[in-house]
Amino acid sequence: MLRYITRRRSVFPQFFTDQPIERTVIEDLIQAANLAPSHRKTEPWRFRVYQAAGRDQLKDELLKVYGREREDAGAVAEKFGKKIAQSAAVLLIFLHRDPQESVPEWEEIAAVGAAVENLWLSLDQYGLGGYWSSPGFVCGGYGAWPGAAANERCLGMFYLGYADAPDLPRPRGDWREKVHFVTEN
Repeated sequence: MLRYITRRRSVFPQFFTDQPIERTVIEDLIQAANLAPSHRKTEPWRFRVYQAAGRDQLKDELLKVYGREREDAGAVAEKFGKKIAQSAAVLLIFLHRDPQESVPEWEEIAAVGAAVENLWLSLDQYGLGGYWSSPGFVCGGYGAWPGAAANERCLGMFYLGYADAPDLPRPRGDWREKVHFVTEN
């Protein structure tokens, strides 16, 4: 498994090709995400998949959330519109909060993160790249995203595409500096 973890990387939309992604591939990725652990089995992850012409709807929803009347709305639309257009698919990632709030919110957010990591680790077998982006205006409050339920909150966008990217270094600090073993009293 460590081999797959070391190959996980962020690939940005400017490195995506224009090759579309088959729906069955996206379904496989979401199936992998769905196998993530969650306390009390709340399974709080939800995804919306925007592909092809559906990406135009995402651009519209982004502007609605950001505020079309804002002075810099055009610049925001251009910036995110370009990334969306460069991606074969964009997945919106949602926290679907347990209505009974049987676990703390942070545990459900962590479970969504685990689901996204499962998805991310699955990209390499398809030659795909991906990038999780969570701009502040996208990640608003519960029910803030168009069509979101009152107990749903957007946690970001996952840009997805076939990658033609250079193999960039992923420097990490030494793991031994990040752990303390307690073996005796």
